[in-house]
Amino acid sequence: MACASFFPEEKERPFVDREEFIQAFYNALETIKGKEAKILVYHGVAGIGKTRLRREISKIIEKYNDSNRNFRIYNESNSNFHILCATVDFETEAYRQSDKFLEILRDQFQGEYGIKFHTFDFARALYWKKVNPRIPLCKENDSEDNIFTHLLDIGDDLSNIGGIFNPVNVSIKMTKLIKRLPASYREWELKNRNEISRLISMEAAEIRRQLYLYWAYDLREYLQRNSESAVIFIDSYEALWGNDRSLASLSSKDEWLRKKIQTLLSSSCLWILCGQEPPRWVEDSNTEKAIWGNSIERHEIKGLPEEHARNLLKHSDVLENYIQTAIISGSEGMPYYLDLSIDLYRIIKKIREPAPGDFAKVPPDIFKRFIKYLDEPKEAAIKVLSVPRFWNREIFNVLIKEFTSYPQNEMSRIHNFSFINKDEIEDNKWSMHQLMRKSWQEYQENEKNEEQDHRKSVHEFMLSYYVNKLENLDIKKITREHKVALIEAFYHAKESLEAENLLNWFITVSDPFDRAAFWQLIAPMHEEILQIIEAEPELGPEHPYVATLLNNLGLLYDNMGDYEQALPLYQRALEIYEKVLGPQHPSVATSLNNLAALYDNMGDYEQAFPLYQRALNIHEKVLGPQHPSVANSLNNLGLLYDNMGDYEQALPLYQRALDIREKVLGPQHPDVATSLNNLAALYYNMGDYEQAPPLYQRALEIYEKVLGSNHPDVTASLNNLARLYDSMGDYEKALPLYQRIGKKSNYPKN
Repeated sequence: MACASFFPEEKERPFVDREEFIQAFYNALETIKGKEAKILVYHGVAGIGKTRLRREISKIIEKYNDSNRNFRIYNESNSNFHILCATVDFETEAYRQSDKFLEILRDQFQGEYGIKFHTFDFARALYWKKVNPRIPLCKENDSEDNIFTHLLDIGDDLSNIGGIFNPVNVSIKMTKLIKRLPASYREWELKNRNEISRLISMEAAEIRRQLYLYWAYDLREYLQRNSESAVIFIDSYEALWGNDRSLASLSSKDEWLRKKIQTLLSSSCLWILCGQEPPRWVEDSNTEKAIWGNSIERHEIKGLPEEHARNLLKHSDVLENYIQTAIISGSEGMPYYLDLSIDLYRIIKKIREPAPGDFAKVPPDIFKRFIKYLDEPKEAAIKVLSVPRFWNREIFNVLIKEFTSYPQNEMSRIHNFSFINKDEIEDNKWSMHQLMRKSWQEYQENEKNEEQDHRKSVHEFMLSYYVNKLENLDIKKITREHKVALIEAFYHAKESLEAENLLNWFITVSDPFDRAAFWQLIAPMHEEILQIIEAEPELGPEHPYVATLLNNLGLLYDNMGDYEQALPLYQRALEIYEKVLGPQHPSVATSLNNLAALYDNMGDYEQAFPLYQRALNIHEKVLGPQHPSVANSLNNLGLLYDNMGDYEQALPLYQRALDIREKVLGPQHPDVATSLNNLAALYYNMGDYEQAPPLYQRALEIYEKVLGSNHPDVTASLNNLARLYDSMGDYEKALPLYQRIGKKSNYPKN
């Protein structure tokens, strides 16, 4: 087969037609200048040009800002109207989560325009410490201008301050905490002191539910202060629903996004939603006039008219009238297929003169004819690149080297194709048009088994590639790259592993993220695996694997403070375990413990008490009175009594749990230290300060010996012991402990 080459002098293909949609944008721009919000919805089938329209509008915004900037300079005007711009593409799975969506927008606005989201970041930091006080805050994207970074080493103060309900004390503590932050935070703290104090007194679940309000507050305050406007693009909107097109899903999957848009309806903010169909709430906007008013506009994008399609072809040097007619007929006016036909024309032109028969009348046939004229190395390279959802230079090199003979130094030639898109935010990142990826998948599925095996081999290779990036992962050093590696590994694992192996693999690989409290990240993955396991004929909805997933998913929501989501999951897991394994199985006891702990967290002690007792009875009966699981049940029941203020009932339970753990696990086990800490805290609550110090001290020694001096549990133990001596008035003993905590930190001392 002849070798196809590229035209390095190829001109950028013009943006044609679409005047109606561009004008709609200009009209919306005038609306938001008046400090009102606007929502534009551009919808149409895949390949119709929504993403290209979005990029063209982004260029218009850039030109507008440049023109406005030059006008101000030339005329020495005080006018400073400026349009801020950010984009979220739901094709990236992680961005479909509410918290991640806000983080991505925050990062873009902060990185590009220097907007400070102090209130939002503080709320997130406080939420993090409330739900998991022993896990340190993690730096995000190595940003030195992020409150997460500056609160890394004052996490104990941040978590402990939440337990102080005296407004005066809150104010004093907050003042000390803010003094440790850079000067840029002082003005923010003074202006928002009341809101900060209110945040501190809130429960974790309530903070999480209101994160979007703090994000909107920071953005709105910036826009108002600087007389600027924001344009927020959301692409691939339909990805929110995936394959779930039920009425319930259509109404609920994007509810969180509607709330975020509503919070900015009174601000100069333009939302541009691009998808294959309009969101359901947009279709029903007439019934929601009280909420949206006249702020929503829908615009359906259809195929290019023949006149504009011919202009595009002429600009791309497809000059023969009869070829133009064949291409327009075959592409049906869809920009994606027009672009692909132009690629095909240019390839054939290097071999011979194109003929009308080279361009099919059915769009899928254009793909088949296109690959027919590719030389073998290029075809192999494009086929391999259709497997990952994106690639950078490193991924390109390893894939091309492993599966093809294509020259690694000719990456730019592949990227010249119209269906290869460069990421607008990350320079070193490319992806393939969804229709091209889909065409390759369908092509390989319809071909012989070798093609299917080849695709699976690439998925397996990419799975291994990403898993290697997650080996020996330190939970205190998880970065954005690690999160991406998990997300992509999960995608390739679904294509590579059978259901049971997928479950076992994911439980192992997600464990560090679970312990590091990245519950928002892994919860959707648990939900997806749950659906896979339930749909597996050999397993079904009542298999113990399903109960395990329900239990794990319940734990995630429980940890996030979302008790309403966790409760039915725990209940269903318990029902399955009891039905399949019997009422006396240890897994039933574990499920009872989790359900009881949830009720305990909700303050419903009456519901929790009999569940804890039943779990304890099962563990003692099945595993024997000296089993570590019995100690866990005793400890949980002791915590319940402790929370209820019934210290006399809690004391013997804590003591027995400690005895079992020392005997079975050994005197230097971290669980022994946990029991010692609980027992010491109980004596502290009882006012028996003489009994508590040796227990706290021994717990500290175990943690230091087993976990190392820098572990969060060591810091927590130092803090517990220091507070105890402080309460006893023994400041000489408390001071060096506080100083030890301080030596672990880099913040300036007062």
